[in-house]
Amino acid sequence: MEKNIPNNIQYNDVISKGISMIKYLWSKRLLIFILSFLGGVIGIVNVWLKDPAYLAELTFTPENSSDSKIGSYAGIAAQFGIDLGLGGGGVFEGDNIIELFKSNTLLEETLESPINIKGYNSLMAYYIPLTENKKIIKLVKDHKIDFTDNNQKGFRIRDSIMKVAIKDINGSLNVDKIDKKLTIIKVSFIYKDEVFAKKFVEALSNTAIKYYATYKSEKARQNVAILQYQADSVKAELFGSVTNVAELNDLNVNPTKQAARVGSQKRSIDVQVNGAIYTEILKNLELAKITLRRETPFIQIVDKPIYPLKNKKMGRLFGGILGAFIVGFLTVLFLAIKKSFVVPTQISKA
Repeated sequence: MEKNIPNNIQYNDVISKGISMIKYLWSKRLLIFILSFLGGVIGIVNVWLKDPAYLAELTFTPENSSDSKIGSYAGIAAQFGIDLGLGGGGVFEGDNIIELFKSNTLLEETLESPINIKGYNSLMAYYIPLTENKKIIKLVKDHKIDFTDNNQKGFRIRDSIMKVAIKDINGSLNVDKIDKKLTIIKVSFIYKDEVFAKKFVEALSNTAIKYYATYKSEKARQNVAILQYQADSVKAELFGSVTNVAELNDLNVNPTKQAARVGSQKRSIDVQVNGAIYTEILKNLELAKITLRRETPFIQIVDKPIYPLKNKKMGRLFGGILGAFIVGFLTVLFLAIKKSFVVPTQISKA
């Protein structure tokens, strides 16, 4: 029984302090209401003055290449020392294509994409007057950088401005799968200018898809080019040998002279050898072309951004409610701390 007495005292003390705190806050209800109202007004004004934020979204799905039949063709070609370029996707396999969209190389190439909007010849030139980044504004003004002038490419200051712009844009760019179980990828970008948001997402997607497709099929494309060159060379040699055989036969006017036929017979052997080589090269060339078609990924764009874009700017009502809640909460918290720490100190001093 004696042990329960201190616990009851502590419990009653907590309840007493809680009731006292509620009474104190209730006595300050007018102050809390006024400050909350002012917070709501500030929230509404802040939303009203804030620039709009337009959301541009594009979804696409990459082809899932899993054809195993080409393996038999690769085996046949390997017997002749031909590499058909079946060696995988490397860096951009699987989810890595998502990171491709956020790379500096792709973003820079996208910003340099040609456009014809309001007299601007590139996305970067269109972006400069829109940006609020003080560093970019200062560098452009101090060094008189003109992104509409292609002769200024390669300037150190120009590259520095591009890096800062890429960093800013990357913060508003999001690339991810719409569902972990699906292969559909969504590219989302939010910006205050509706035209730039739409054009940027479209240009980025086109640049990334082109870059990805070229990378995936580069080795197979090189093999096709090599085999095509060899086929053309052997074909030219073969046709030349056939012509030489005909010319040498025309010179053999005396059928009893066997020595005159030696040259013709040698060229006939060349024709047979070159013909066999040409046949095999053509087979390998066709196999290489099949591989090139297989290795070239097909990326289907599902949805493109269309006007008008979604405005992601916060509503005024919601901004007012949020502002009132934040200021009201901070006011209550401040009064509670003041009641808990300041008041007891003053009483103890008294």
